[in-house]
Amino acid sequence: MRFIYLVVIVAFAFFFVTFAFENPYSIQLKYYGYLYAEAPLYLIVFGAFLLGVIATALLGAIDRLRMTLRMNKLYRKIDELEQKNLSLMRGSSTQPPPSQPPGVM
Repeated sequence: MRFIYLVVIVAFAFFFVTFAFENPYSIQLKYYGYLYAEAPLYLIVFGAFLLGVIATALLGAIDRLRMTLRMNKLYRKIDELEQKNLSLMRGSSTQPPPSQPPGVM
């Protein structure tokens, strides 16, 4: 798996370097009179790419946190239901607990 990551990283690095050599032109950035800047085209493209990567990583982290919190809540609910089931099984001495087939825990 590390080999695949290495190949992907080398491919992206090769692309970025060749893109920078092929697009060294400077462009002017203007924004309603507040921002005047001149930057190489490849920096603008790489900056947009990095902003997309960061935004995607942030959204992924937020989604993972949300799912972890939900999973922990469901684990607590399972524990509550197991405790309730055990207390109900102990409370009813007239009915024996259901038997499990061999090999099932």
